Amino acid sequence: MSPKSESSRVSMRDLAREVGVSVSAVSLALRNSPKVSKRRREEIQQAAERIGYVKDGRVAELMEHMRTFRSKERMSTIAVIISDIHKSELKSYPRMVSLTRGVEAEAKKNGYGVDFMYLKDLGVSLKRLRDILVARGIKGVVVMPFQTGVGKFEMDISGFCVSTPGYSIITPTINRACPDYLQMMDELLERVCRLGYKRVGFIMTYASGGIGHKLYSSSFLFYSTLIDESLRIPILRRRDVGVVGIQKWMDKYKPDVVVSSGMVYRILENLGYRMPESMGFASLELSEDHEHASGVDHRHDLVGSEALKLTFSDINLNHSGVPENPKVVLVDSHFREGNTLRKVGRARPIKLRTTK
Repeated sequence: MSPKSESSRVSMRDLAREVGVSVSAVSLALRNSPKVSKRRREEIQQAAERIGYVKDGRVAELMEHMRTFRSKERMSTIAVIISDIHKSELKSYPRMVSLTRGVEAEAKKNGYGVDFMYLKDLGVSLKRLRDILVARGIKGVVVMPFQTGVGKFEMDISGFCVSTPGYSIITPTINRACPDYLQMMDELLERVCRLGYKRVGFIMTYASGGIGHKLYSSSFLFYSTLIDESLRIPILRRRDVGVVGIQKWMDKYKPDVVVSSGMVYRILENLGYRMPESMGFASLELSEDHEHASGVDHRHDLVGSEALKLTFSDINLNHSGVPENPKVVLVDSHFREGNTLRKVGRARPIKLRTTK
């Protein structure tokens, strides 16, 4: 059968006739349902490509809505796995509080409950954890990021629909929703330049090797290529961050504004700097800073929500285990005006972002 023209769209019934199976078998195969054998699914999918079958978006949307409604009735719980902190410690990690709140809100909106599993409290192996999830009939899983940097989540995830917020889970490579670190650094640098700051310093507090570390540094190094050499200040590396290291760096390079995190803000304050009077300060992580700082909100609640949406998508499409083509959803940050930056001179026309 040759591909049809756009005016005579190939239907699912045409595809079923081509392969010699029922329409329901075609529908299941196109959704990767295990109810159809792998060999038959591949045969139907190859035939669909060959004869030019294209899904009708309106029908697909309606069917997905119906399947989602049915799946809510069959499976009412999402597991949220928190690996490296106790439940009693949660309030000490503002980022984690926001992420879990976002996941919980998205689950509730879609009619699911959430089972938060703190592995340090449970005291079980990952093999035992897998057995618990299977016994409870849980298919959807969100693995929370590690608080201590990057690492591996070594549970066998075959049969589960798994996502994670952030980049800290490096193995396995699963679907993830993340703050757009590159854009947020670009935006901060553009804003401090518009306020007239000239000597921009960056103090790195993210762990070496993480994606955030690389993207922040990439943005700052690109910015450095756009300015006069006399204004360039080298990044103060995380291993040198401390009272002595920061004071030496400040004395040597004399930045008029510093981009960093709340920990550095407090050190600078203790060293006698007053923001914004003696210098400016732009926070890369407002959840770790005082409530009136100028800087970016990573919108962790939205990141958690988007991570769970990726899990829901895999549930609806019957995709499980390690994805062949992992997705990364980037969530835009929001800049918040605060009291640690002020207008100090003529705006400098530095453009880093490709979009606004």
